[in-house]
Amino acid sequence: MKVSLPLMVLVTVITVSTPVFSQSGETKIEFQKGDKVSAIIELPYSARVVEEAIQQWMEKKGGKSDRVKSFDVFRNTRLDKDEPEIVDVYYKVDRKVAKDKETATVYLLIGRPGENVGLRTEDDHFKIAESKELLNKMAPYIDAYNLEVQVKLQEEVVKKSEKKLLNLKDDQYDLEKKIKNLQDKLAQNKNDQQVQTDDLNRQKEALNVIQNKKDTSQGKLSKQ
Repeated sequence: MKVSLPLMVLVTVITVSTPVFSQSGETKIEFQKGDKVSAIIELPYSARVVEEAIQQWMEKKGGKSDRVKSFDVFRNTRLDKDEPEIVDVYYKVDRKVAKDKETATVYLLIGRPGENVGLRTEDDHFKIAESKELLNKMAPYIDAYNLEVQVKLQEEVVKKSEKKLLNLKDDQYDLEKKIKNLQDKLAQNKNDQQVQTDDLNRQKEALNVIQNKKDTSQGKLSKQ
């Protein structure tokens, strides 16, 4: 789920949440069969969210997206809009899960335009300070992106809950309608029973009258 964050939303979210981020550091990571100096930062978000947020961040910087081995690359990128120098930004996001909680570790290094970073020596610290600074700048944006994703997910949960409630209300209406129909049928049945009872009593009275006439007639015949 990719989310485009309006500036006002970002400012509001960042201001309200005011999260405390771990600062970036320095480490070494394997790149094309050799260890290279890299900036690193750990973030308390899912790897998917972090990858999407960084991609969105980098796309706004311009440059061309590429992939080298396990690293995503944005080539010919300006770190700041007023920065005349262009660079290639390499980054990799590793997913970690501990105690059912997912976090993400981001490795980032900056290369010279068109540089084959795989040929660097292990102690090449080219723009490592800038790499760490870039990660620190990304952190609040990633947090805002994560919050926006959570808002979208929660909105879907709310919609599903609202739909379920509406369905239950519809069911209630249908059940109440069925109950009313049954109550009407029950009342009609009771009325029909009363009508039938009255008719039965009339028919019994008629039968008694006929029976009495029969008995009287038979009595007269027996005396002759």
